[in-house]
Amino acid sequence: MPYIVYSPLDSVSKNTAEALKSAFGPQEAEPIGGMKHWKGDGFDLMELNTIHLYADFLDEYIKNDVIIFLSRHGSIKNIPAFTVHPEGNWANEAKLGGKPGELSTAAPVFMARILHQMKKNNKTDISVTYEATHHGPLLSAPSLYTEIGGTNEIRESMDHALFLARCVVDSLDDDIAYEKVAIGLGGLHYSDRFAKLTLENKYLFSHIMPRHFINHTDMIPQGVERSSPKAEIGIIDWKSLRAAEREASIKKLNELGLDYVKI
Repeated sequence: MPYIVYSPLDSVSKNTAEALKSAFGPQEAEPIGGMKHWKGDGFDLMELNTIHLYADFLDEYIKNDVIIFLSRHGSIKNIPAFTVHPEGNWANEAKLGGKPGELSTAAPVFMARILHQMKKNNKTDISVTYEATHHGPLLSAPSLYTEIGGTNEIRESMDHALFLARCVVDSLDDDIAYEKVAIGLGGLHYSDRFAKLTLENKYLFSHIMPRHFINHTDMIPQGVERSSPKAEIGIIDWKSLRAAEREASIKKLNELGLDYVKI
């Protein structure tokens, strides 16, 4: 049973949860670890007592079910976007939760389902895309973030909150076709080229390592293994990387017995 998790400290998260409650009528149930809890048709809804970036403790209560975080997305340029992404820190620092050099367990099927619902139901000019793997929490249970980004007007829109709530709930029993689960290597933080492959039913993505972290090839095994299901192939955003960076990435994939595709 998927757990949809929100934080009242994040206005987008709270708005989306309120829209979900109104549209889908989950019933209040016994608290879990002191956290408010509702049971819906095919999902559980939980309210955190903190911001989701630091919710590593959810592993104590949710072992195998997927965790879907509802969240705002912030960027310096206020780029409008509906996004999904896995969590983790590629570098030796953890400014926004998790641990340095540690990735959470990705949920590629659920990310792809939500991405498909976003594309299918989006009536705006706001983009639908993956973000590269970033920030916390660090979890062993499969998890993902789904977010609304842009100006305050875009983020705080209750229409957008309802849109996101519907995309999440409608995705839970969705069935999508795909060829393989992949780890994405290269490209920018907004992983439009990888999202296109998912929306074309070619590849789902476990973790996405953007080009500014590509020198951390020692973490590629985590990006492959820490995923449910695990990655079976590497997809390389070829032109975004230097020759030496490509070679190092391919070498690491080869050590793992994985082939690669360049895009």
